[in-house]
Amino acid sequence: MGHAITGGAKPLAFAARLMLLLAIGLVVATPAAASPPLDGSSAPGVYHFAEQTQALVFEGKGWGHGVGMCQWGARGRARAGQNAEQIIAAYYRGTAIQKSVSPETTIRVLVHSGLQLTRGESPRITTRGGPWLFETGGVPAIQAPAGGYLELSTGDGGPRYAVKAQDGATLGEGVVRSSLVLRPLEATTRFVAGYKTAAEVSGRPGVYYDTYRGELVLAPTGTNGSTLDTINRLSLEDYLRGVVPAEMPASWPAEALKAQTLAARSYAVWQAKSRAGKQYDVDDTTYYQVYLGANAERENVNRIIDATAGQIVVYGGQVAQTYFFSTCAGWTEDNEAVWPSGQPLPYLRSLHDVDPAGRPYDADSSVIAWSTGALTAGQLEEMLNADESTQIGRLIALDLSQRTASGRLTRVRATGTGGTKTFSPDTLMVQFNRMRPPGVTKLLSTNLDLKWTTAEAVKQTQGEVPTSTPTPQSVQSTPSVPPSTPAPASTLTPVFRLEMTQPAPERPSGPTNKYVPETGHNVGGAFLGFYDERGGLDIFGYPRTEELLEDGKTVQYFQRAKFEFHVDKVGTPYEVQLGLLGNLLTAARPPFATVAPFDGSDEHVYFPETGHGLHFAFLNSWRDRGGLDVFGYPITEELTENGITVQYFQRARFEYHPDLPEPYQVSLGLLGDQFLRERYWLQ
Repeated sequence: MGHAITGGAKPLAFAARLMLLLAIGLVVATPAAASPPLDGSSAPGVYHFAEQTQALVFEGKGWGHGVGMCQWGARGRARAGQNAEQIIAAYYRGTAIQKSVSPETTIRVLVHSGLQLTRGESPRITTRGGPWLFETGGVPAIQAPAGGYLELSTGDGGPRYAVKAQDGATLGEGVVRSSLVLRPLEATTRFVAGYKTAAEVSGRPGVYYDTYRGELVLAPTGTNGSTLDTINRLSLEDYLRGVVPAEMPASWPAEALKAQTLAARSYAVWQAKSRAGKQYDVDDTTYYQVYLGANAERENVNRIIDATAGQIVVYGGQVAQTYFFSTCAGWTEDNEAVWPSGQPLPYLRSLHDVDPAGRPYDADSSVIAWSTGALTAGQLEEMLNADESTQIGRLIALDLSQRTASGRLTRVRATGTGGTKTFSPDTLMVQFNRMRPPGVTKLLSTNLDLKWTTAEAVKQTQGEVPTSTPTPQSVQSTPSVPPSTPAPASTLTPVFRLEMTQPAPERPSGPTNKYVPETGHNVGGAFLGFYDERGGLDIFGYPRTEELLEDGKTVQYFQRAKFEFHVDKVGTPYEVQLGLLGNLLTAARPPFATVAPFDGSDEHVYFPETGHGLHFAFLNSWRDRGGLDVFGYPITEELTENGITVQYFQRARFEYHPDLPEPYQVSLGLLGDQFLRERYWLQ
């Protein structure tokens, strides 16, 4: 270096050190305000619209609400060797599995609503497999053979029924004055609701998901009983036979299917417990849980249901609300973060759902990441203006900055010429999915963000689209927020992913977690131990992100470093290592000149591994702060950059500041910040 750095100044108190670091710009107390990026965003997660022809795309992660059991995660856990009890314990923290429900418990499932009888038409319920009994108020029960059917019609007197044998012979008929009940007389009897629109069973042409075990009840509804609701009343266990293979492929591992069975049974019991005075307990849609009836059944699933009969998930002696969903992309969510009106439930806490190697358990899901395809600002504006709760006139700005730690939106704020509306991300999903243009796919979760794209991308997604979309004149007024001017839609611009460095909620503090309010991030577990033991703030600066997954590893970025967790080194001093940021940030530069080998001394060391030397203060600092284990080998000689003497290592950059007190004359450069800026994660 040409000059030795000596001295023995006492360490400064923490507060004094922090003030000094802040003063010289080596540590940033709060993220600095940034100038608007080229994509038209004026703040992280806030997007401005200057023209209706601007092209955009929504990109997201996962599928479903994010609370409770991640079904693809359960599959991954089962394939990793976990049993159903371990899977349930992971997703529903602190719960127990308890046999507390009689297998004979009945449940009432709404399978069709609002059947409107029309003159000249005769919808039917047909039967197969065994005899059955027809009952309705005020008349004797009618026993009918297998193959018989119930025919419905309407006339001057209102809705009518006719019970018929397979050959069409009438066994009984009358006016519908009360509920009609079709009851099986043998276990093999099944009822087929021929008027229900249902999907065809894969691999079984002409067979549909419209066939049911148990009883069918047709309940009059509407004015003067003019319409009929169809309710399937059957045992809880028989109900599950049509739920579990509908919610999870029967080909999945047995322990995942068992976990799904426990969750589905518990969820049904929880839903039904407060509906004794209602006409049904659940319906057959995703509003509760999907039920496809008898034609969905699979033998391997039935065996699991039988083996766990009556078992439910409980917390504090009460049935748990065992929500589940498809794909979490490595994170589940706190229940109150998704449904703000609900009370926090201790067993529905956010879970970092990754294996010991840092790979998400649901990594095999095809919707762990997705994109809607391209559309225009005018089309998005039209979607918002289609509902009073989101109507804003000419779209000026969309704020997608409010998020949970897992990345899911907590609210959306849209600003237009008609004012500003704040609404739930679910509202955005419903509007978008209902009105999306041809070629544009659905939003699958609220873990989404907007990305600018090109007019050509819109054309590729939709074909030719209108150049503008008219805005209702009734909501046009003076803009409440002046728009900023984004780059033209036809220009490719950097994709800013600032959500990765946005502040996160504070986790409970303690020996295994520390919240850093200066940048709004947590440091926990092995990373916290490494941070504290290896120099903390002075060496690494503040955390810039939460823990995240990259290349199969759990990593976390700091102002001066990238921490990596190496699962194969757990229990050794090397389970946490610094990422090779020095190598990454110098890779595009010309090869650095090496030096001839020389004999080492206390002030000079030659490293044949890289052909570079280390001298004086840089050598002392390298030795004192962790040496090879922390910083790696030098990959350059001393260089001058921006008037400062620096030297790059595999994992760091040393900087010499002779004007500072001795503890800070050799400082570490902000390689973490530099790398994040190059990724457009930081401004």
